[in-house]
Amino acid sequence: MKKMKAEEEIYSRIIDAIQDIGGIGATIEEISKTVPLGRHTLSKYLNHLRADGRISYKQIGRAKVWFVSKSPLQHIFSLREEEKTYTEKIFSRILSDMPEGVLILDFDFNILFMNRYLTALYGDCIGQKYQLAFFGQHARTDHHTKIAEIIAGNAEEVETLEEDKAGRILNIKARRVENPDGSFSIIAIIRDITEKVRYEKRIKNLSELHRMLGETVNRSYTINQLCSTILKNLRDVITFDFGDILIYDHFNNTLSCYARIGYPADEESSDTAEWKRRIATESITHRKALFLQFSRNHRVKGMGKNDPLTLPASLLAREYNLQQCYVIPLKTRGELHGALIILTRFGNSISDDDRDLLAGVSETIAGGIAKIKAEEEWKLKADAIRISTQPIFMANMEGKQTYVNPAFLKLWGYDDESEVLGHHCHDFWKDKTKAEDALTEVREKGTWEGAMVALRKDGSVFNARLAASLIIGKKGPLQLIAVVTPENQRINC
Repeated sequence: MKKMKAEEEIYSRIIDAIQDIGGIGATIEEISKTVPLGRHTLSKYLNHLRADGRISYKQIGRAKVWFVSKSPLQHIFSLREEEKTYTEKIFSRILSDMPEGVLILDFDFNILFMNRYLTALYGDCIGQKYQLAFFGQHARTDHHTKIAEIIAGNAEEVETLEEDKAGRILNIKARRVENPDGSFSIIAIIRDITEKVRYEKRIKNLSELHRMLGETVNRSYTINQLCSTILKNLRDVITFDFGDILIYDHFNNTLSCYARIGYPADEESSDTAEWKRRIATESITHRKALFLQFSRNHRVKGMGKNDPLTLPASLLAREYNLQQCYVIPLKTRGELHGALIILTRFGNSISDDDRDLLAGVSETIAGGIAKIKAEEEWKLKADAIRISTQPIFMANMEGKQTYVNPAFLKLWGYDDESEVLGHHCHDFWKDKTKAEDALTEVREKGTWEGAMVALRKDGSVFNARLAASLIIGKKGPLQLIAVVTPENQRINC
């Protein structure tokens, strides 16, 4: 223990001697005047200090001039390979080949050392200011606020995410370290996590879009309302200039625009609308997304003059000064429901991540459109039933009535449907046994038709003909529906 303490005292005296001699360095002869040791012994102590990274030397002729190391790592990497000790060689190779950046700064933000990971990204920036080399800023800005906390003594260690001058997202962990000469440096471990952040952002955006689209589908009552809200939701997450949703009509084989966003307030010309329909039709016909890019003179890149899309695409690009056009067919379970068109001007662009995101939600959009279409179709049918002059009722599989139209109430003499709904359907026929038999046959065979005697609210009766059928869902029978024709109004059902 005493020997170790004595050696440390000698080390301290050597370092003090070098510092006292000044910044030009000290020869072994100059050091020996303060530390009276034999040349061989003094040389041994100097080499021990050098191996520890606490001092370094420069070879001037045959003489070595010794300095106190301000940055041991920088010193190791400045040595020629033959000058390094075995430990220094191993250590320098490990640091150089680390899969993350190692950066050392002084307390004035000067770069003292950077390993290969960082030089591959920024070049050799030793001696430059950290904020200029990494962020392109001459003045001190918020980019180094966290590291400034270390310099101000407000923190020993910090971690932060920063975007550099090339748009890379850096994860920076920095801490204060004391140098052998008593000064302080900042050592930082830096990783480029751009792809990780973009992937996480894409997953987050995709999840958020699905959530918003789900809410939109549940809250929308018309396709126009649904499509307008969808475009707004998409624009909240993805930056684009113009957007359209066109709905496909299977019966007429046509596309109609149901929502637009970003366009001037004035009405779109019929020619412009037709150009978009032609481009969307191409995507729908081939059932795949279509991505077009335009040059400054509005020509479609990579598309020949004879291509049928060249003219409408070029004219559309000229109309809105477009840079890109992305069209996605909206299909779910193999059925087409329309197309989504996204357009960007020069200065804006649709990234690969944006395209993946749009493709990821396209089926959800198509599913929403399909749901509203089905609801509108059922609403139309329900309205037709409601206004029909023929008495119509519906019942569940147990035979309890779930719906009656106004004509049924009028013919049976009831004032309100609440007097009817929930009651068994055989209560409205004179022969309940026959009514029950008819219900059983509908359950077993799917249909029943025959003559019945109806029983009104006031007890009076009338002859009628009943035609009943099952409504079949995906999981089997749902309800039965029946049309009643009084004998004096009989029609074929």
